[in-house]
Parts: sequence; structure tokens; C-alpha cells
Amino acid sequence: MDATVEATTLQSFDPDLAGSSTPDWYLYLRAHEAGFDALVTRDWHQSEQVEEMWALSHTQLSIVTWRRGVNDPVRLWGQMLAYLPEIRRMIREHGPSIVLLPAVQLSKSNLEKASGRLGIVANDLGISTQEVRDEGQRLVTEQLESRGELHRFGDVLKRLR
Repeated sequence: MDATVEATTLQSFDPDLAGSSTPDWYLYLRAHEAGFDALVTRDWHQSEQVEEMWALSHTQLSIVTWRRGVNDPVRLWGQMLAYLPEIRRMIREHGPSIVLLPAVQLSKSNLEKASGRLGIVANDLGISTQEVRDEGQRLVTEQLESRGELHRFGDVLKRLR
């Protein structure tokens, strides 16, 4: 994260709040009182609760959460960090808001094979896929020879032939 973002856990902020069954509306008021700009939560069920939405609407606090629940903290934090510039921009442009991050998932449209990309490169160059393969092998082999490492990747070079 950059110098303008500070992250703290609820446990670090107030251990008593983390160790008890604290209503979300109370967390919003405490975070607002402490000068927080935003809270990140995995539990967005409170969006349907009157007390939580009333308290949130009376603060300058933004909430960042996920549209669909995900139980993998690595995926959650990774996605939040990836979206951080956009989250900041949206809050800066629109003021305190509820930011719903999209589902964390990949589909087949996010998947490509390197061999398929060789065909696209060949098409762009107006030559055959085999010509592109041969050129790639030649370039890699030359560079490995110049590094004195041709023997190091023999198993890969055998598959190229």
C-alpha cells in the first residue's frame, strides 16, 4: 500500500470490540469517531438492517465489501489491494459510499494457451505458425548459447523440436 493508506485490524484498533459480539452500527460509529475513512468487511448482511444503514448514513464512513461472500482471506485482500486505486477514486469522486467489489473468479475467457497465442502472433505477422515456432526456438537457443546455458534447459529445448 502507499503512504496515504493505513490498514489496521479491529483487534489492533480495540481488542474489546473484537472479542465481543459488537453490533456493526456501533463499529461504524466508533470508526467514524476515530477518524477512519473506510471499513472493510466480509459480512455485508448488515446492509439489510435498519440500525446499520441509519448509523452509516450519519457518518462520513465508506464501507468496502464483496458483492458475494468469499471465505478465502488471501483472495479477499489480494482483490482489495488490486482495486485500491479504483476504490479511492470512487470514494473521492462520490463521497462516503458502499463499495461492492465484484465476485472473485476467473472464467474460460480469462484463459489462453501459449501455443494458441503463437498462432495469433503468426497471423499478425502474416507467416505460418510453424515459422513463428522456429523463429522463437532460434532466438531462445541463440540467447542461451550466448549465456553459456544451452545445456541447462535441454529438456525444454527437446520438447521444442
